[in-house]
Amino acid sequence: MKTGTYGWKSVFAFTFRQTAKSKAFKVSSVIIIVLVFAIALLAGVLPALIGSRSTSDDGGITVDGETLVGTVYFADTTGITTGKDYESFLSGLGVKINDCGKDADIQSLTEKVKDENKSLLIVIRENKIGYDIYASRPGDESVSSGTANSFGETFKSVFDSVRLSRAGLTDEQIAAANKTVSVYQSVAGEPTENDFGFVVKMVLPMLSSLVLFMLIFIYGQMVAQSIAQEKTSKVMELLLTSVRPLAVIIGKILAMGSLALIQFMMIIASGVLGIVVSTPLSSSIIGSSEETGAVTSQLLTEVGNALGGFSPVVIVLIIVVFIVGFIFFALIAGLIGATVSRMEDLNAAMQPMAIIGVLGFYLAYFPSSMGGEANTMALVSYYLPISSPFSIPSALLTGAIDIPQALLAIMVLCVFVVLMALLVARVYEQIILHTGNRLKLGDILGLVKSK
Repeated sequence: MKTGTYGWKSVFAFTFRQTAKSKAFKVSSVIIIVLVFAIALLAGVLPALIGSRSTSDDGGITVDGETLVGTVYFADTTGITTGKDYESFLSGLGVKINDCGKDADIQSLTEKVKDENKSLLIVIRENKIGYDIYASRPGDESVSSGTANSFGETFKSVFDSVRLSRAGLTDEQIAAANKTVSVYQSVAGEPTENDFGFVVKMVLPMLSSLVLFMLIFIYGQMVAQSIAQEKTSKVMELLLTSVRPLAVIIGKILAMGSLALIQFMMIIASGVLGIVVSTPLSSSIIGSSEETGAVTSQLLTEVGNALGGFSPVVIVLIIVVFIVGFIFFALIAGLIGATVSRMEDLNAAMQPMAIIGVLGFYLAYFPSSMGGEANTMALVSYYLPISSPFSIPSALLTGAIDIPQALLAIMVLCVFVVLMALLVARVYEQIILHTGNRLKLGDILGLVKSK
């Protein structure tokens, strides 16, 4: 006896095989892998590139072993340091330092450097609250602003060390005084965060929600397009001679869902690979730069804090949410695809679903970006079927919800999927055989009541 789902395996196998062999799927898979790998790699290397001061043509002291500055004219008007304090560093770079003394004519030196190729003027002055270090470069752009800043930072480090040493501090005390100090803030009783943490907590939910949104809607659109194309080309009539109508939508949803899951796993794998590859690259860029090391370490710490809920159980739950969320939207898409009798009507028919999906995406993203993991909007997004597939994964990753709360939200989503499946099963056979004007929502509800 043929059940209502008879033949779904044949539809699944055919749809999966045809789509997987298509050029569009292969190209999109390659593009996704490359993009995610590049983004993950850049996220790991970028802090090292920002903090690095040793190899950049725009902000380094040397490029390919060649010194970018020939002579440094130096004037410490405070009298705390002299040119000899900087000779050990500059001589190793082949840079000549000309100590002009604390009473040097700064105006004359400025005019001199302005017309002299590959030279710098470093002036240290005392102000009411501390000290200023000025780096003046030539007007011919032979020394970039980045290189001038790099020399200024180097002179600052030496100046601070000498100043503290003459104040009676030991080398250990000077090292302790020069350690990086980070400022954190939070609502009382909640985890602390700084600017890095704020940015990470904004970016991660956005990226995770965006990836899930794109996969679910791209493949949902493909389900609707496949059904509509077969219906309008009369292939559906031939297909229904060997399989049941409900089997068509089940087979296509499972096939597209499997392909979407494969690409989802590709995204995870390429992202992890990018992070793994970025680690040695960051180390090679950092070199001996303590500042860069601090920036990278701080960013990695904040990413680790942001991913406070990361665990194998969380990964499994995210995959489950993705599958269930896809089935929910794919059922809607398949139903929409069956309502049209002409392909040119499909885009108009899909617009309401697109609007609902975008609303769900923003409902999932905005609460976390505004620091409202526990507010009413965020809680609502966990239990609404249009937003929970996008909000639950990022909330699990960032620890905004715990496992029991996530399981409850997934159960609610499953209930909505069952209700949608019952609706589709009730009216799909009549809709798929309909020809003529596109069916509206009122028409579908009328069919439900008449059954």
